[in-house]
Amino acid sequence: MAAIPALLLVAGTAWAGDPDYDAIADSLVTGSLEVRPGEVIQINGNPSQVALMEALYVAVSKAGGQPVVILSLPQASKRAFMETPIEHLARVPTGQVSLARMFDGIINVGSIQDPGLFADVPEERLTASRKAGSVLNDVFRNASLRSVSLGQTGGIPTAAYSASVGADHDEMTAAFWKALAVSPDQIEKAATMVTGMMTPGADVHIESKAGTDLRFRLANNTARINAGRTRDVDVKSGPAQVWLPAGEAYTTIEPGSAQGTLVVERTMFRGKPVKNLKMTFKDGRMTKMSASKNGKQLKEYFASSSDNTVELSVFDVGLNPASQPMGDGYMSWEMGGMVTVGMGNNSWAGGDNDADGNYSIHLTGADVEVGGNRVASNGKLAGAIMAAYRR
Repeated sequence: MAAIPALLLVAGTAWAGDPDYDAIADSLVTGSLEVRPGEVIQINGNPSQVALMEALYVAVSKAGGQPVVILSLPQASKRAFMETPIEHLARVPTGQVSLARMFDGIINVGSIQDPGLFADVPEERLTASRKAGSVLNDVFRNASLRSVSLGQTGGIPTAAYSASVGADHDEMTAAFWKALAVSPDQIEKAATMVTGMMTPGADVHIESKAGTDLRFRLANNTARINAGRTRDVDVKSGPAQVWLPAGEAYTTIEPGSAQGTLVVERTMFRGKPVKNLKMTFKDGRMTKMSASKNGKQLKEYFASSSDNTVELSVFDVGLNPASQPMGDGYMSWEMGGMVTVGMGNNSWAGGDNDADGNYSIHLTGADVEVGGNRVASNGKLAGAIMAAYRR
């Protein structure tokens, strides 16, 4: 994607120089989350995003909400994983469970300063914490709240993350804000067209030149959209969640239905590139896995997670025309024509897989058919879907 040197856009507004955090905050608070007077709103972020968090605090207050700021400390979290006795890591996080029941809405903003920060944490320590957090996950999946997260794969771009995926930081940053500016109404039109194909029981076929040949059937759940507004998310229970930049149609996969092979030249796991990943699926489960580089840690993760983590469980189609792959490894859910399949826990998508682990894989350049309808060819959205952005 060509660089846009000094032009950044949010919600149809353009300006030169640094992002207008007040405008971004107003868009998230009044447009995406639609904060109402009296609501308690949690604002999450790390030290690199304090200026944006301050703007969000003010915007929530102006809307009549009650902002509560929670600052994450990545370096301290790493030390805690490494130094805390493992029996304490295995304790249920009762404080976080209590907090999860307090809020009407959540705004997450964050960026990755060190992509490989947790790569050397022993798997047994991460496993202990992950399994202890299953109680928190159960509380969250049943909470009637709204959630907006700014930053999809990789979060808000940083120089360190850009370098880790072989992309130019300035170009990635400009593209990020440009993608954020795409009209929610247009995304909603495109997404509704795709979810209309994602009917329960529909057959899906994904192929790619890399070697993917995968088939599965969609589960008996209502497909959801991510147009950047929580009011567009059709949920009967649990949180209504959106992620920005927006642009997705997604649903869950019928357990036991996945058959075939998934192949990608590159994916990421804990900040490290996994090269030439190949997975074989039979009766819904991954039965074989190989990689030419950095596959060992991913195998250890699956081995230490609950048994249903290896089930193929989520199907997602990216719909944002302003967001595209960059460098040699920058891929994200919302990118137009991107196909993402997820394994393990799919409660966030409305599914019943309650695994204590999950893993998602982005496929570029794929041909995708849903219920006999062509959604994408060679990683490009079908013309009928793209027409939603020309109206």
